[in-house]
Amino acid sequence: MALALGALWAWDAYEKALSLYFSKKYKTIALPKVLTYSSTDVSIIVPTIDTESTFTECVRLWLKSNPREIIIVTVPRCKAHVEQLVMPIHEFKDKITILTAPLANKRHQLMVGAKAASGKIHALVDDDAYWPADTVIPHLLAPFEDDRVGAAAGLQSAEIPLERQDSNVITIWEAAAALDMFNMKTLQAMRFAADGGCWALVGRTLFVRATILQDQQFVDAFTHQLIGQRIVNGADDVFVTEWVFDHGWKVSIQNSPESEITTNVKQDHKFAWQVLRWERGNIRSFLARIFVYPGYRVSDSLKNRMAYVLWMMFGWGGWVSGYGAFLQRYPYCIRTIWALFLMDNFAPIVDIYAYFTMNNDSWLTRAAA
Repeated sequence: MALALGALWAWDAYEKALSLYFSKKYKTIALPKVLTYSSTDVSIIVPTIDTESTFTECVRLWLKSNPREIIIVTVPRCKAHVEQLVMPIHEFKDKITILTAPLANKRHQLMVGAKAASGKIHALVDDDAYWPADTVIPHLLAPFEDDRVGAAAGLQSAEIPLERQDSNVITIWEAAAALDMFNMKTLQAMRFAADGGCWALVGRTLFVRATILQDQQFVDAFTHQLIGQRIVNGADDVFVTEWVFDHGWKVSIQNSPESEITTNVKQDHKFAWQVLRWERGNIRSFLARIFVYPGYRVSDSLKNRMAYVLWMMFGWGGWVSGYGAFLQRYPYCIRTIWALFLMDNFAPIVDIYAYFTMNNDSWLTRAAA
């Protein structure tokens, strides 16, 4: 027991030192003096079903960045509802196109949008993502000045309405979602600073070169990945990130305040279903990387694959919490801190359940047809 505790302490000390080093090493990408790309090169593609009423405000904020176009892809049963939500922004109707896909499958909906888009850069955006400032597009375009960069993502935070920023009102689910995104910002930057990589570029707002998304090989692979006998629905951002790396491109994490977006968070247990869906997709992907392609047998990838296994064993228990920094940003979450600690350390159990149910690709939080 003493040896085990000593090993865990040593791992914790090593991880803290490494985290501090790479946190200091990370640098954002400054705007170039001469721009290769502008906002009019960006096509925003939004897959949506059972769209929330906040969608209207999201679209309004995207339009402030002056994109080339916004292509919304839904399913036939939801089209009238989406049209109603964008009606208040009728003055920008020339920039908004609403298309339908034959089935509620996020990957298929994204490809319907990508096929119709004319921009050089495609912004894959969730229907509940807010762009608080018109600086999002230029700062997420900055990494593409490097011709080797195929995809980029930025800061992402929880959108907590003002009336819910109260310790007596906010739920443990909202606080957990806020903590999850707060930690992700730090982790993504550290991983990127370490070796130019990351587990996955989070898909709430993900910029990708059009040449990648419109490549027929990508389209076929993206829309025909199977779980058993079923077409995969989610984990689209994980797939895109892997494809970018596997085909010789680089990615970029642009953690500048100017590129920060926010997103709605669940106020009830549906957040747990979201986490479960994400974890199922991640586990499927990671296991495939270790055992299928390229697999642990590939000599030059052995160290990285085994490093992932070690990270799963030791690094996911919440050893580095950062609750103090989180509470500085979200002081009204103080009452829920006990629950956040439990959720952090409950992750291994969630992972086990996700592993044994990873063939379930249900949307869970939306009534997908």
